[in-house]
Amino acid sequence: MNLNKIGNTELKQLTSLSKNGNQIFSKFELSNPTGSHKDRTFLHIIETLEKEKLIKPGMTLVDCSTGNGGAALAWIGREKGYKVVICMPEGMTQERIDQINNFGAEIIFTDKEKFLNGSVEAARKYVELNRNTYFLDQASSLLNKNAWHKCGDEITHQLKELKITPDYFVCSIGTGGTFSGIAERLKENFPNIKTIGIEVDKSAPIYAIKNGLKFTHSPHNLMGLGAGILSANTSLDVIDAITTVNGHEAWNRMKSFIESDQIGIGPTCGANLLVCESLMDNINNKTIVTLFFDNAWKYKSRWDGVYPEYQDKK
Repeated sequence: MNLNKIGNTELKQLTSLSKNGNQIFSKFELSNPTGSHKDRTFLHIIETLEKEKLIKPGMTLVDCSTGNGGAALAWIGREKGYKVVICMPEGMTQERIDQINNFGAEIIFTDKEKFLNGSVEAARKYVELNRNTYFLDQASSLLNKNAWHKCGDEITHQLKELKITPDYFVCSIGTGGTFSGIAERLKENFPNIKTIGIEVDKSAPIYAIKNGLKFTHSPHNLMGLGAGILSANTSLDVIDAITTVNGHEAWNRMKSFIESDQIGIGPTCGANLLVCESLMDNINNKTIVTLFFDNAWKYKSRWDGVYPEYQDKK
């Protein structure tokens, strides 16, 4: 693997899902070197901070993750000569833990009751107590969102080569950087495009804001979504509509798609498919763009879609 293999992923039409004359294209971010979209995020963050002389090889880079970001940072950090510490809520998939360890990073497991908020506390404390360290803070750093402008430009170029004007962009929202960065570029190039954000029903702060509801966070099984906070990387003005999905339904759709199409996608990809398919029931002859974030192999140890540590006790 090398850093030059990050990005420039394929935009593929999901021909098996055509309905009512509609077509779906997915950006295959799962083909990035560590198996997820987070490679883009951390390459951009690290290289920008290097240019600004805020970090340099030999330092220890610290961040919080449920797995994908941790693996991306661990690998990129190793390739560039950094030590890496990942603060991770306990109970994540063994595959992602193993991947981070195999790339030589240290994992600090944090209290499941605090989920990612506890990981942020641990990261800040680690940096306070250790010299020559830097907290990247992907959830709050706007370098996260900026990393995704390039992906938005790639999608724009790929669509224009196909002479296609997209009507909808459908994408799950975690830190918000991926959705917002891509949406900003697509709206610049395709002014009539409508964007639809997706949150997990157990932790949906944007849905609560848009619908005047009180937000409450509950445990769920769509890791990467629903951290219990609204990130600075989430640009509300580029979200035309917001909807929610049930975690177990997303897992089931992931599995049925893997069986039918032989493409190993992760559960948040299943969430994207559910919303795309629901949308197609009500439109005709439109083009939808979505993302496949990560690979199914990262979830084999939790293949039933159950995280016992995060079962809702209510």
